[in-house]
Amino acid sequence: MAADAQVAFNRELAELAHHHYQSGEYEVAEQNALELWKREPGNTGVLLLLSSIHFQRRRLDKSATFSSLAIKANPMLAEAYSNLGNVFKERGKLGDALDHYRYAVNLKPDFIDGYINLAAALVQAGELEQAVQAYARALHLNPDLYCVRSDLGNLFKALSRLEEAKVGFITVGVRCSGSPRADPCSNG
Repeated sequence: MAADAQVAFNRELAELAHHHYQSGEYEVAEQNALELWKREPGNTGVLLLLSSIHFQRRRLDKSATFSSLAIKANPMLAEAYSNLGNVFKERGKLGDALDHYRYAVNLKPDFIDGYINLAAALVQAGELEQAVQAYARALHLNPDLYCVRSDLGNLFKALSRLEEAKVGFITVGVRCSGSPRADPCSNG
């Protein structure tokens, strides 16, 4: 019984940490996640959460450390490579960021966030045609990503591919205005 109670407590602590993270309450999320990490030092989900919390708090060294610990625990964890790519990108090391994003999507070909991160870094690197491919892959995996469709439309516009840009923007307009759900592109 004690083991079952411990598992349930750890699950609740993880849910609480994620809730606080999603709410932007990073300090509380960090406290919950650190407590869980003490209880489950090999839990890669907690390591990824700590990496993300530190990234949001602009503690890039700590974010990189927790991503590296997650990779050490599971070298096939695409999300950890993507998180590390975010740190490199933030530090202006675009080549290293691109390497990590590419590695992440090679490990996990259905990793939508990995493709989005890769596309944004490719745009920043001026590799626009490759960025189109990365955004297109993300949309292939989930056609309802309105913000990605909008970013792709803007990219087509920058490439003077206006007909493709129009299709992207029209689709975004139809999906956003035709949906009873709130626009996922808005911050409200």
